[in-house]
Amino acid sequence: MSNLSILERLEQSLEAYAQGRSTRAAFVDFLSGSIRALESVPHTVTHDLGRHEHAIEIEGYLFDEGFVSRQELAQENLLAWIHELKRLYAR
Repeated sequence: MSNLSILERLEQSLEAYAQGRSTRAAFVDFLSGSIRALESVPHTVTHDLGRHEHAIEIEGYLFDEGFVSRQELAQENLLAWIHELKRLYAR
């Protein structure tokens, strides 16, 4: 599967999560597997993955517990990162 296909599927999965059609756990697992499946990307991409996973997990937890959450911002930042990955590594 090409990097472009992986990243497009990841965008679809993020949309499903944002709309409540996917659990946070399932989405984070898919996110992790998708990024690790990309070919010819630098190690920094894996480091960035950790930051995004953490943001999605923490903000989602805060939202679920009724605290002030920046869940939408975390999702927007992730989507911007996916677009950047598509620009740099999609083939």
